[in-house]
Amino acid sequence: MMGLRNVIAFCVAAACLAVRGAIGMDDDAARTPSAADIKAAVARLPKSNLSADGLVRVVAADVPGDEIGYRAPILNFAMREIRAMASTYKVQAPSVREPAIVIYALDGTTNDTRVVSRTSLRKGVRTTRIWLPSPGYADLELLRVEVATAYLRVCGLDFPDWVVQGMMRGTNLDTAHGDIHFVLNLWYEARLPFFPSLCTDLRAARGRGATLAGYVVGWMREKNLMDVWRRRFAAGEKWDGRRLAEDLTGETVPALQDRANDERLARLTNSVLYPGRASAWDISIFTSRLLLYPTFFDKIYDANRTCCTFAEAIPLAGESQELRGAAFRKANEVIYYALGRGDDLSAAAFAYREFLLALSKGSASAAEMELALDKAQGLLRKAAEKSGSNED
Repeated sequence: MMGLRNVIAFCVAAACLAVRGAIGMDDDAARTPSAADIKAAVARLPKSNLSADGLVRVVAADVPGDEIGYRAPILNFAMREIRAMASTYKVQAPSVREPAIVIYALDGTTNDTRVVSRTSLRKGVRTTRIWLPSPGYADLELLRVEVATAYLRVCGLDFPDWVVQGMMRGTNLDTAHGDIHFVLNLWYEARLPFFPSLCTDLRAARGRGATLAGYVVGWMREKNLMDVWRRRFAAGEKWDGRRLAEDLTGETVPALQDRANDERLARLTNSVLYPGRASAWDISIFTSRLLLYPTFFDKIYDANRTCCTFAEAIPLAGESQELRGAAFRKANEVIYYALGRGDDLSAAAFAYREFLLALSKGSASAAEMELALDKAQGLLRKAAEKSGSNED
C-alpha cells in the first residue's frame, strides 16, 4: 500500500512540474499556479481525437481563435480515405488494441508541405506514425498516399507504392473510367507498353503517368486478387510483378500475357462505362465504325477501294449489289453501337440506320440519300458536343 502511495505522490509531483514548466514558472515564482494559469497551460498541450474503431488517432494542440482546429478535419480526411479503400476493394482491418495509424499535427509555424512517416512494430501490430510539420500547408495528396499505405499494411497488404496509387485512383469511378479510356487510346495508337512490363516496371507517378497504375489495379479488382495477395503476404511471400501478370492473364509466357491484355482491351472497347451518356471515347469509336466493308476479306469494291465511307457509297450503290448488301448489314448493326450510351447518340444511330436502309434498297435518289446522311451527321455532331460538355 505504501508503495502505491509513493507512486501516486510521484505522479502528482511530476504533473505539477509539467504545468509549471508549461506556464513558464521558475523556482522564485509562487509555488501554487492559479486556476487560470493551469487552464491556459492545458489549452496549449497536445490533445488527441480517436476514430470510432480505434484505428486512427490524430494528435494536435488547440489552435488559438479556431474552434475547429486540426484534429477533427485531419481525422475526417483520413477516415474518408480509409472507408473508400475498404468499400472499393473489400479490405477490412482487423480489430486493434492500440491505434495503428497516428498522425501528429505540429505547430504549423512554417509553410512546410512535407508529410513524414515512420513504421514500427509494436505488440505485433505495425504502427505508422505520420508527422505534418505545418498542417495548413501539408501536401494532401501525399497525406492520402501515406494514410492509404498505412491502412493497407494493417490489412496485411504490403503493396509497392504504384499499386497503392492505382488503388487510390480506383476509389473514384470517373477517374477509373478515365484511366481505361486513356489506356485504350494508347492501345489504339500502338503506344501502349508491353503488358508484362506494366506489372514489373511501373513506378508511382503523377498526372497521366498514374493512369497505367490505375488500369492494372482495375484489372486486379476485377479478378478479386486483393485477398489472394493478402494470403501470400501472410505466408511470407514478397511482391512479384511477374506473378501479378500471371494472375491477371492466366498465362506464363510474356507474349501470351500481352495478347491476353489485347483481348481484354478489345472487350473494353465495347463496354458501356458511363450508362445513359456517351463519352468522347464512345463518339470516337462510333464514328470509326461508319464505314462499309465487303462481305469477305479478299473482296474489294473496285481497284482502289477495300472499304468506303457512307458519302462515297451514295454514287456507287446503284451499280454494286455487294455494296448495297454491306449497307443492309450495317443498318442492322449501327443501332447496337449506341446502346446504353444516351438518347443523343441513339438518335444519331437510328438516323444512320434510316440512311443505310435507303441505300440498301437503291430506290431513293442521290439527293434524298444525301439529305438523310446530313441529318444523321448533324445528330452525331450534337451528341459529340454534349459528350464534350459532360467531360468538362
